[in-house]
Amino acid sequence: MTVSPATKDQAPRITELLRYICELHAKGRPDVFVSGEPKYDVEGVCRLIDEADTHVITAVEDGRVIGYMIAKVKDGETGPHMRGMRTLYIDDICTAPEATRKGVGAALFEEAKRIGRENGCVRIDLNVWEFNRTAIKFYEKMGMKVSRMHMECGL
Repeated sequence: MTVSPATKDQAPRITELLRYICELHAKGRPDVFVSGEPKYDVEGVCRLIDEADTHVITAVEDGRVIGYMIAKVKDGETGPHMRGMRTLYIDDICTAPEATRKGVGAALFEEAKRIGRENGCVRIDLNVWEFNRTAIKFYEKMGMKVSRMHMECGL
């Protein structure tokens, strides 16, 4: 398996995996997510590949993309109450269903750490939905911990 920056010819496969994530979320929270189109289409993935502070990374085995990560370098807000910190925000990370438990996610996460250090980031941030217990366990295994919570109350 090789982990490297995505190329535009990989955008269709990344979009397929984005669709898989879309369906996972639509099943987990049908009150929030719509089944169907992923948050980025092929053109959107190509635009992300071109963005300076965005890193689209793929894991490839036998010529096939088996995982991807979209990570963005972000400069945190500053002010009298906040210390401005540069962070690496993982917007998306996905292992193809046929490649789970083979180290793909861990390899992508290690690449996130490398990118973060290389760009002067102090930490990695991401959001994960409560229903996605598999992802939560994976992130904890990678050393992540809860730093804040987003709560809701239906009306």
